[in-house]
Amino acid sequence: MLFLVGIGVSDEQSLTLAGLSALQSCGKVFAESYTNLLPAGAISRIETLICRKIEMLTREQVEGETPILESALLRPTALLVAGDPMIATTHVSLLLSAKKRGISTSVIHSSSILSAAIGESGLQAYKFGKTATLAYWRENYAPLSSYEVAAENSSRGAHTLLLLDIDEALGPMPPSIAAKTLLKMEDAAKSGIFTNGTKLVLLSAIGREGQTVRYCSISELAGGKHDSALPAVLILPAKLHFLEEEFLRSL
Repeated sequence: MLFLVGIGVSDEQSLTLAGLSALQSCGKVFAESYTNLLPAGAISRIETLICRKIEMLTREQVEGETPILESALLRPTALLVAGDPMIATTHVSLLLSAKKRGISTSVIHSSSILSAAIGESGLQAYKFGKTATLAYWRENYAPLSSYEVAAENSSRGAHTLLLLDIDEALGPMPPSIAAKTLLKMEDAAKSGIFTNGTKLVLLSAIGREGQTVRYCSISELAGGKHDSALPAVLILPAKLHFLEEEFLRSL
């Protein structure tokens, strides 16, 4: 048996009762923190709640799947994931592999940044287009895919949720780096989506201590005033309904 258990957007306090029960029923519990960072101390506090140790896995181990599947063939096993476990494609692949090996599976859903960020922004959920991840630019790697998603959404009058990259070595992308990357993309693509005055919604540490929600310009973000070491997302609003506009002005 393999359980995929979501922690939610906060810490152990956002773990559902169903998730807690599943973890307590397992002989082996793994966790990963590369798809989203876990709050400090959350794993040790969950260990106390379920009365067993939790083994942290690297990205390579989760994507390789071997330790998880071999354990699930022998005993009820869980993989603990920040947010909702089915948002990351890695976990979809893991479920498919488990089913091919005859392992029963169960997903315990929890809150996700996809719903929490939209809710905290005050923007209407049905007006959002495609979501994109804004990746760190590196030498010989400067993808424009997130810019293209934003441009497509904007052309349709849809808001864009941009998930800021979380790198195992670099950590969560600071909002200032995100803003500068978007302006570099604009220089390259020249579609007029992002200018220094473009207003964005910054949502940092949603559901956690230190949560912040701000409505500000790209130039303000690029200045580093709102940087932190916590996971963050950005929203590029399209044409605003008057209630959306009033809510953003209240931030």
